[in-house]
Amino acid sequence: MFCEIGVDGHILYTSCIFRYPQKEHEESPVQWCTPIIPAAQEAEAGGSPPVQSQPQQISDALSNWVGPSALGTLDFSLLYDQENNALHCTISKAKGLKPMDHNGLADPYVKLHLLPGASKANKLRTKTLRNTLNPTWNETLTYYGITDEDMIRKTLRISVCDEDKFRHNEFIGETRVPLKKLKANHTKTFSICLEKQLPVDKTEDKSLEERGRILISLKYSSQKQGLLVGIVRCAHLAAMDANGYSDPYVKTYLKPDVDKKSKHKTAVKKKTLNPEFNEEFCYEIKHGDLAKKTLEVTVWDYDIGKSNDFIGGVVLGINAKGERLKHWFDCLKNKDKRIERWHTLTNELPGAVLSD
Repeated sequence: MFCEIGVDGHILYTSCIFRYPQKEHEESPVQWCTPIIPAAQEAEAGGSPPVQSQPQQISDALSNWVGPSALGTLDFSLLYDQENNALHCTISKAKGLKPMDHNGLADPYVKLHLLPGASKANKLRTKTLRNTLNPTWNETLTYYGITDEDMIRKTLRISVCDEDKFRHNEFIGETRVPLKKLKANHTKTFSICLEKQLPVDKTEDKSLEERGRILISLKYSSQKQGLLVGIVRCAHLAAMDANGYSDPYVKTYLKPDVDKKSKHKTAVKKKTLNPEFNEEFCYEIKHGDLAKKTLEVTVWDYDIGKSNDFIGGVVLGINAKGERLKHWFDCLKNKDKRIERWHTLTNELPGAVLSD
């Protein structure tokens, strides 16, 4: 900052230069600010006054400008495990966080969101560390059911917040990483200055909304002479309850089902949009008859005293398409081999009765 000061102490001319962090192969943008001094003040100053050194005024002005590291810095790493459709986020540490409490310290934690997407379904968070501006977490948070398409169109939002027992938690700073910047199966490390809170786009494309995803394993067991259906986990389920969560469980049917005996049901997982079930059901059936069958998998929200809410479903079989058809054929062609696939739930399930 440069200042020109009149004999009576009036500031006649100031110039401010703000330099932003320079990106590779990119020139730093420069912003100039030059306040205009009214002619009357210039006349009162007696024309063009001599320049006087005012180091204290310059120092005070600079101290009022909030630099990019004033909120603190965050070290973290990201790894997209393409084979297992998982995004691992390791939150290492933060330095020089902005004090948020009366003691000049903070109780920081880190929370993650995938954008666009339902906030609670995509929310993960670290533990809270007490009374520190230089926390070390070394904590890995994992998103399951992440596809190559997600890696192209989604952005990871990382926020550092201060936990407060007596009022709403306070925002400290954030950063955002477009997932398309990551290379599959390679860990990328970041050390980034936190920024002020950025707006979230409320007008995101509704066609991108999802009911959630489910990880299903299939295996035809020669020993048991049956189809083993594994319900492993769900991810990013739609919220069905007023608290922003669901109480999900999964049902499976092998159709056609003349005797109405093919239904299996998992346990209910309370208040979660990312449940882990790890349950397996066996359908006794000859291998040659599987080509005539269809497996229907539905996810429900359990409600006490009223009808359960349908969240979404998926159909696997010879009449399916894409990954659902491929999953079924891979099972038929590979006896005694367990094959896992993620499938996107749809809100319409042909042939299914949407009731419990």
